[in-house]
Amino acid sequence: MQSFLSHDISLEPLCKEHLDGLSRTLRRQDRAEMWAAYRLPVRQGLELCFKRSAQAVALVYKGRVAAAAGVEAQTWLGQRACVWSWTGQAVEQCPISFWRASRKVLAAFQAQYPFLYAACDERYAVALHYLRRLGARQAGEKFYLAGRETRFVPYFFTAPAGRIFTDKES
Repeated sequence: MQSFLSHDISLEPLCKEHLDGLSRTLRRQDRAEMWAAYRLPVRQGLELCFKRSAQAVALVYKGRVAAAAGVEAQTWLGQRACVWSWTGQAVEQCPISFWRASRKVLAAFQAQYPFLYAACDERYAVALHYLRRLGARQAGEKFYLAGRETRFVPYFFTAPAGRIFTDKES
């Protein structure tokens, strides 16, 4: 994956310093979604995602962490994985670069795990739109994670062969 996207934006392997920076600037809707999913403070939720990931990256804009994304494999030798992404306030200053970086990161994750899926808080309209724009399709019934107040929408990304991955495929 290319490290530098432009003179002021880069993709870097995610590290604990990135988590510290992002935890201070995480957008309000991301905070709400993280709480609904994990019932953890922001820094601990980011750490959990990072530790579970086979691969994770930070989008750095003008020296500040704008976003982080990762892929959590179901099994070490499998082809399925869950992608996650958390955004900081800085993504609002670089929307086009954020979009380009998102496509590059998704392609890199999908090269490693052809069948990707994600879950999104049904109240987070911007994130739902983002997933659909990246090519994800809603698949299955809405479900609950940590609490009963927030439902999550399951999404699957189109597999490289052009198919939509379903739970019936292995």
